[in-house]
Amino acid sequence: MHSAPPLVRHSGYARGFILVLLAGFCYGLQPLFAQYAYAGGADPVGLLLARFLIAASILLLFLRLRGIALPGWKLTGQNLLLGIGYGLSALGYYSASHSTSVSLAVILTFSFPAFVTALSIVYLGERTSPLKLLSLVLALAGVLLATGLSFHGEVSGVLWALFSALAYGTAILYGTHRVRHVQPLASAAILLLGCALTFAVAALYWGAALPSGYSAWWATLGLALFATILPVAAFLAGSPRIGSSSAATLSTLEPVVAVSIAVLVIGEPMSAGMLGGGLLVVVATIILARQDHGQPGVAVVEPVTVKLDANEGA
Repeated sequence: MHSAPPLVRHSGYARGFILVLLAGFCYGLQPLFAQYAYAGGADPVGLLLARFLIAASILLLFLRLRGIALPGWKLTGQNLLLGIGYGLSALGYYSASHSTSVSLAVILTFSFPAFVTALSIVYLGERTSPLKLLSLVLALAGVLLATGLSFHGEVSGVLWALFSALAYGTAILYGTHRVRHVQPLASAAILLLGCALTFAVAALYWGAALPSGYSAWWATLGLALFATILPVAAFLAGSPRIGSSSAATLSTLEPVVAVSIAVLVIGEPMSAGMLGGGLLVVVATIILARQDHGQPGVAVVEPVTVKLDANEGA
C-alpha cells in the first residue's frame, strides 16, 4: 500500500491542527456564556442541567437524521457512567468558578493530568519516569503557588476545583482502560446524557435555578452549541489527523482562553502568583501529553477530555 503524498499528509495535519485548536478555543468560552446565564438567575446545577439536556438532544437528533446507531447496552451503560464522572467534574468546576475566581478554578481544575499520572502509578502499576515525576512536581507547585499567593475566595471554591480535577482524572482512567468506543459521536451523545442525568439527580436533591430571561437562555444555548457540541465535533474530526499527544498539547489553549476571558472580560485580577501557578500547570500538562504517545486520542467534553481511539472515524 502506498502512503499518501506529502502534500496530502500536510494538508490533513493542518486541517486537524486547526480543528483541535478550534475545539480548545471553544471550550475556553465557557466562563463567558456562564457569566450571562448567572446574571439571569441560574445557578451551576440549573445551568449545567440545561446545557447538557440541550446538547444531548441536538446530538441525538443529528444521529437519527444521519442514521447512526446508538451503542449497545453494555457500551451505553459504560458511557452513562463516564458521563456521570464528567458531570461530577463539571459540577466541581462550575461551583468553584461561581464561588471563587474563574482563573483560580481553571488553574486548579487543569491540574487533572497530575491526578491521572499519580493514580496510574499507584493503582495501575504504570511505570514512572523522570519527566512524569517532574510534571507532578510542577503541577503541585503550580497549585500551591496559585492558591497560596492569589486566593481571594472561599475555601469551598478551592475544594470544588480540586474535586473537579480528581473526578475528571478518575473518569479518564476508567474511560481509557475499560471502555472501547465503536462510534465516537454516538458515544458522546450517551455521555452527554449521563452528564444531564447527573444534574437531574442533583436538582432533585439540592434544587436548581434555571436561567431566566432571553439573554440568559441565549447564553445557555450558546454554551450548549459553541462550547459543547461544536468543540466535541471539531476534536473528534481533528484529533485522529494529528495524534493524541499533539491534540492534548493543543487542548491547553482552553485554560489560556478561559483565564483571558476572566481577566479581560469579567474583570478579575491576575496576580503574579496566579499567573506563575497557571504557567506551571500548563507546562506540566504539556510534558505529560508529550509522554503519552501510545495512548488513545483525547476528545474533550468538559474542561475535560474523553479518551477515544485515534483511528475511529468522526
